[in-house]
Amino acid sequence: MRLLTPAVLGALASAQVMACDGLAIEHAWLRQPPPGSDVAAAYFEARNTGQHALTIKSVGSPDFKGAMLHVTRVVEGRAEMRPQGDIELGPGAHFSAAPGGAHVMLFEPLQPLTEGASLTLELHCAQGEPLEVALPVRRDAPP
Repeated sequence: MRLLTPAVLGALASAQVMACDGLAIEHAWLRQPPPGSDVAAAYFEARNTGQHALTIKSVGSPDFKGAMLHVTRVVEGRAEMRPQGDIELGPGAHFSAAPGGAHVMLFEPLQPLTEGASLTLELHCAQGEPLEVALPVRRDAPP
């Protein structure tokens, strides 16, 4: 039986790709859409707990045909949704995706979106593997 030396273990550890290294997600949830709707909105709080800046480039979900980061802005008295673009977070920085502002728009669910179900949200960063986050379906925002 061969044992791995500390040098080999160190090389393996440094070669490991972390999922959005330093990105912490809290309070993720999906608002249950009305019956018959083929779109849903998801929300989360993100914080960079690492020592280096990171960038969230896109979102996805194996439970939907499509997903995009959107932001709602009021222009001339009307609410408009636009693509969010990259989310850049310096060390210690925070980003909030909340009702009435930034959110994840999810298109064409592959299963019914019933309250209490848990789906998966994927956050794709500039470096590393996607970070998978549990996304509970709720009728109302959490307290």
